[in-house]
Amino acid sequence: MARHRRWIVPLVLAPVSYVAGMLVVTLLDHVGADDNLGLGFLQLALVLVTLGAPVVLLLLAATRGHAHYRSRRRTQGHLTKAEQAAAQVEGASRRAWDEARALRAALLRHEPPPTMQVWDVVPYDGEVFFCDVPAGYARFYGTDVTYTQTSGFFFGRPSFVLAGLAATAIGNAASRNAARRAAQKQWREHTICRLVVSNRRLLTQIGGRWLSFHYAGMTAIYPEPAGWALVCQFSDAEPLMLSGHHAPFAAVMTMFMTHGEDALLGHPALAPLV
Repeated sequence: MARHRRWIVPLVLAPVSYVAGMLVVTLLDHVGADDNLGLGFLQLALVLVTLGAPVVLLLLAATRGHAHYRSRRRTQGHLTKAEQAAAQVEGASRRAWDEARALRAALLRHEPPPTMQVWDVVPYDGEVFFCDVPAGYARFYGTDVTYTQTSGFFFGRPSFVLAGLAATAIGNAASRNAARRAAQKQWREHTICRLVVSNRRLLTQIGGRWLSFHYAGMTAIYPEPAGWALVCQFSDAEPLMLSGHHAPFAAVMTMFMTHGEDALLGHPALAPLV
């Protein structure tokens, strides 16, 4: 019953406030509010409050009643489509996080993690695969950008000519700055890839093409399980960023294959997986 009070009370108060307000307004009318300027303003204010208060109270009751209804429906397992989608995302992230923690624990116990068959990838001698999942993909690099510089011929009054030249200069400067920003090094090629993690490399499939990122070719690794991301640098390729629910799993395996057991125990970024 206590939960219902949050919407029942304003619902009951709505008609009560209206009736009480109208009684006070009628009383002021009988005592001669028309002949007293102060009482007249008070009567006007009370009329406004009498008309507005029930509306506010009804809106409050409707909002709280709907919130209570949705809460009760959720406890009974009835979710909206948006709530179902959010629950699925939360469940997927929780399962992926648990898989990363289980992988770390198994590696520290010197137990081989479960493997799987990836039929459309030709394995190296002794290579085994641990997961085949979707992941966010991006590369970090700069590029050459061209832009067109415009010019104009203006004739007429000096003020018109100066305005035309100024507008052209401003337009060219904006295009030049936009091209400069686009050419700067930044994360590009954002897409969803198919990620396969093995004991030799990370493989990504983008547009039907497989790319291999060998652990032996990595020069720096930045695991961010708490941020659902993994960044790897190479001596002969652009940096790679993997993101999404399965990035922690890839981060654990990558750190283990490049730094060994000590990384699983001591790397501060992997501490949330303990």
